[in-house]
Amino acid sequence: MKNKLLLLSLLCLALEVGRMLYSGSLSYIFLLWNLFLAAIPYLVSLHIQRTQNSIPKLIGKSMLWLLFLPNALYIITDLKHLHERPPIPEWFDCLLLFSYSTLALFFGLLSLYNMHQVFKRYASAFTQHTIVFCISLLAGFGVYLGREERWNSWDLFTNPLDLISECLSLSTVPHVWAFSTCYGIAFLIMYYIISSLIHYPHETPNQLA
Repeated sequence: MKNKLLLLSLLCLALEVGRMLYSGSLSYIFLLWNLFLAAIPYLVSLHIQRTQNSIPKLIGKSMLWLLFLPNALYIITDLKHLHERPPIPEWFDCLLLFSYSTLALFFGLLSLYNMHQVFKRYASAFTQHTIVFCISLLAGFGVYLGREERWNSWDLFTNPLDLISECLSLSTVPHVWAFSTCYGIAFLIMYYIISSLIHYPHETPNQLA
């Protein structure tokens, strides 16, 4: 899996570099930074999964993972930047944005899968799925905070009081719930599809006949 993610990462990098060299423009350079942020929850989840953690450490690392998880969904909203930018044809920018958003989603979905495996060590099946559901909605809310309110993950450390105050004030706004729920449920459904594919049995030709 890591090799495939690396291959797709190299493709994304090649598309961005090729675009910059051909156009002499840095129009989509922000995609590199957004993709880096999207990779953080995946890397954190790998670390958590591979190390033995006390409960306090596990909670702390899980909170760090959750804090950066919305970045994996956020790149989807970068599609709003798509419009014709000569001399680059629009079809190329479609591929560019699609590739980055797909890779970012893979990072997010696989990181949630890794964390789900960790949850299995400590919680019942019902509790696991409840946690996954809540995490998905929180990720959707995080996307709203980033796209619409322009907050960053690290603002929880640099400006915590204002961020918390903003979250509380937004908790009663209907369109915030609609945005968060739509993104959260979409992420949740995609997660269970990816999860089922990971566990899909490898059937032999005789079994398929």
